Amino acid sequence: MDALLNRIGVLERRVRTLSLLFLMLLVAVALFALLPSARSSTTETHLRGRSLAVVDEHGVERVLIAAPLPNPVSDGKESQRRSKSYGIQLNDAKGNEFGGFTIAYDGALVSCFDWAQGEATCMFAMPSGEAGFEVKAQKGKTRGQFLLSPDGNVGLTLNDAAERPQVRFRVSADGKTAIELPAAGKQD
Repeated sequence: MDALLNRIGVLERRVRTLSLLFLMLLVAVALFALLPSARSSTTETHLRGRSLAVVDEHGVERVLIAAPLPNPVSDGKESQRRSKSYGIQLNDAKGNEFGGFTIAYDGALVSCFDWAQGEATCMFAMPSGEAGFEVKAQKGKTRGQFLLSPDGNVGLTLNDAAERPQVRFRVSADGKTAIELPAAGKQD
């Protein structure tokens, strides 16, 4: 149990670090927009546009702020978003999406950071009232999920490498708790 708590603590620290880096990136983009060279000579007090791309020295879009965002590219292949979205997309040196913050037209709020092969961590708030956080292995299998359901129940599920649940912690909205060990067939 101590090892599990230590791993959860490590994951929480990583999420805080990634969140801080994301916030620093947002501040840097905002400061860039406020630079005198970024302003027009007119009396407008803000910059308006459908997209803003920050490119590296090779012309590759590394940060894209857009409404709507283009479909993500991973390993050179484009895939469909679940819904049209706007927000901030972070790309690697090859132009592959490596994370970002999106607000979908259907109301879903999602912030993810990716491995080269797919999503690594995602935090989400859905229009259905569901909210949570997922951690995935490099091959896309969900290893852990913290989920708040629309009815107020909360749970933490930890999976093995094959994505089979090994431990589930649950607290209902009315305070009832449960610990399940699905692989062992036990429930406390």
